[in-house]
Amino acid sequence: MLLRMAIAGIQLEPSSGSAVLVLSDDDGRTLPILIGLAEATSIAKELEGVALPRPLTHDLLRDVIQKLHARVLRVEVTDLRDNTYYAVVVIENAEGHETLLDSRPSDAIGLSVRVNAPIFVHEQVLRKTHSGPQEILAVTEKEEWKKLLEEMEPEDFGKYKM
Repeated sequence: MLLRMAIAGIQLEPSSGSAVLVLSDDDGRTLPILIGLAEATSIAKELEGVALPRPLTHDLLRDVIQKLHARVLRVEVTDLRDNTYYAVVVIENAEGHETLLDSRPSDAIGLSVRVNAPIFVHEQVLRKTHSGPQEILAVTEKEEWKKLLEEMEPEDFGKYKM
């Protein structure tokens, strides 16, 4: 069974410097997913409406899909194995055929926020994480992310130019 979820927040873990993407549903179930800082920044920039002079990878993928006259129907977090989450991006081509693309959840969700595609989580994934109704930390911790994004320079992304 698929459960529709939405981004409840992105939090920085001060001790590790990692980012945690938190998904939640209407019943209060949550799914925290540890993601890379670059992916978290990409998702946060899109959620905050921060425009960049050059496209990020998720923007490029969105543009390729659109130029091929296809569309993203949904993203699904499909499994949790060995502490690693798995996801797929479900794309419909111009002829109406669906294709499932293997993806990291962070990349699938980074694309979903750009094309307004729904996010689903397979119920067994929630069971594996033992996630139940729990308090969600501040939604996107907006001020912290806003400050982080405003202070970032292109050099912060290493060899990748923006």
